[in-house]
Amino acid sequence: MIKNNPETVSTDYTTSDKLYFEPLCVEDVMNVIEMEKPDGTIVSLGGQTAVNLAKPLEERGVNLIGTDCAAIKKSENRDAFEKLL
Repeated sequence: MIKNNPETVSTDYTTSDKLYFEPLCVEDVMNVIEMEKPDGTIVSLGGQTAVNLAKPLEERGVNLIGTDCAAIKKSENRDAFEKLL
């Protein structure tokens, strides 16, 4: 788990194996990904800042788990989202 604000950290230690306090920018997130080598990354649980990382991470070959970039793009476009419904 990567957090950029130590004050928002849960005290539930079963949420993740490790916790990193890093800025939520693509370079810092990629540094953690390269070090940890996860099977995939979830961005949809990190608010808008994390969601904004989806496309740059996907472009760098990161396996996104959960909501993909196409679905994120649709959900952020009111017309596209309305058509989906």
